Amino acid sequence: MPDFAYVAKDANGRSVQGTRAADSEMSLVSLLRKENLVVISVASAATRSKKVRSRRGKVKIKDLSILCRQLSTMLEAGLPVLESIEGIGDQIDNDTLAEVLGIITEDIRAGSTLSQAFARHDRMFSILFVAMVRAGEESGALPGVLGRLADYLEARDALAGKIKSASAYPAFIAGFFVVAVAGIMLFLIPQFEGIFESFDLELPNLTKFLIATSRFIGRNLVWELLLTIGGGFAFLKWRATPGGKRKLDEIILRTPVFGKLMLKASVARFSSTLGTLLENGVTVIAALEIVGETSGNSVIREAVEGVSLGVVNGSTISEQLAESRVFPKMVVSMVAAGESSGNLPQMLSKVSDFYSREVDAAISGLTSMIEPALIVGLGAIVTVVVLAIYLPIFQMATGIN
Repeated sequence: MPDFAYVAKDANGRSVQGTRAADSEMSLVSLLRKENLVVISVASAATRSKKVRSRRGKVKIKDLSILCRQLSTMLEAGLPVLESIEGIGDQIDNDTLAEVLGIITEDIRAGSTLSQAFARHDRMFSILFVAMVRAGEESGALPGVLGRLADYLEARDALAGKIKSASAYPAFIAGFFVVAVAGIMLFLIPQFEGIFESFDLELPNLTKFLIATSRFIGRNLVWELLLTIGGGFAFLKWRATPGGKRKLDEIILRTPVFGKLMLKASVARFSSTLGTLLENGVTVIAALEIVGETSGNSVIREAVEGVSLGVVNGSTISEQLAESRVFPKMVVSMVAAGESSGNLPQMLSKVSDFYSREVDAAISGLTSMIEPALIVGLGAIVTVVVLAIYLPIFQMATGIN
């Protein structure tokens, strides 16, 4: 019997990986389910042992969506899977993806299914990607599933782009403020300090404060840079730990304005992913496990894992969502309505559309709120500096008169 490598979840939500001999992939899945394990992925052990030798570039979500769209079109036209993968690999622009498609072609020639060949490259093709392809193969509707997968990837890429733009704008402005203040303190104030010292005047308190601050920053610049670099490195190391990432995700969700934006984006991603998986034949437990792994937020992932364990024990998804206290009441109500009517995938799609629009509105509101705040802040800085510089000049002009 051939050996198969598998990834599964136990009753406590812990990941279980291993290799086991079985007659086929489906027989191994049945065996693991009898052991109360939720199967995430199964692939030939011989196939998974191969490695891609080079990585000349990054494969973006857009590249994967184009791959799914092209493959769906070619399969609908009646072309075999092997010929379709070969044709896409010869024409695709991304060298890394082309190399991987070449290896996938060899795996299919050796007898692997398309989902098994994709599962081997788990850093490029997520468990969601592999699960949907496997569902399409088992249901005999692979072209349609690939088309819906392309739609999902395009929507996810668009949502991620909106979040990045909303995050990049405040970060750019904050950086501009830091550079502007540093330039004033390190270059502008010292120039006027030399001028003021040539006159025997009692400087205003505001001017004294700015001069003292400028001296402190200039004299301790090396230590300040070292402290900033060391603090940034320590923060990155802390964020890389499970506890640090969990705490940071919790802080982000509690942020007054940006936290609501991130929660809406997470709910939109959760609804879209779960609805897409259920619509394409993935079981509820496996779909929830995949949603948790691809949530991108530790708090959301823990909540989804709790939902999955509750469903295993006989609860409904809506009941567990309500107990998690993370998801809004509207989501719980919509999911409950979908479960009652038997149209849960369609209801989840409506929830995803609603919160995607909410994300657009939140980003517009955040941008409109930041702009006047930045104008006021910059105006305050300019006013303080102008007063600190010109008050001594007015005193000198008065003394001369």
